[in-house]
Amino acid sequence: MSYLRLRIWIILTFTLAVAAVVIRSIWQIVAIPTQGTMIIFIPLILTLLGIEALVIYLTFKPDKFRGLPFLIGITVALTAGLVAGVSHFINFIVSPLADPPLCKVIGAFVLLSSLSAYLLVLWVLWSLRKSMRKG
Repeated sequence: MSYLRLRIWIILTFTLAVAAVVIRSIWQIVAIPTQGTMIIFIPLILTLLGIEALVIYLTFKPDKFRGLPFLIGITVALTAGLVAGVSHFINFIVSPLADPPLCKVIGAFVLLSSLSAYLLVLWVLWSLRKSMRKG
């Protein structure tokens, strides 16, 4: 994983998903500024930013995640993200309930990042499988 373009792709893919959730969380805090909302969404935002930092770290130090169970877990999680993004886009974005333009932006971020992440995982797994055959 010494390719700069691949590293940028990984970071961009995850950043789009984090941006969508952070925007939605901030929107929820502004729309319903209750103590319960603050208790739920502020830690969520901080957690997502921490995970973003971890993804960037692992992108530049890929030797930390070479195990097969880790790769299978990533594939399962990203497949679920892809299903969630596509179903959100189909069921909510095209409906009249998606009136604020921000809904369409969030849905597009989730959909694009899910599709990109899924393709990225398939590419990485194929590359690892190819390199295991040589070794």
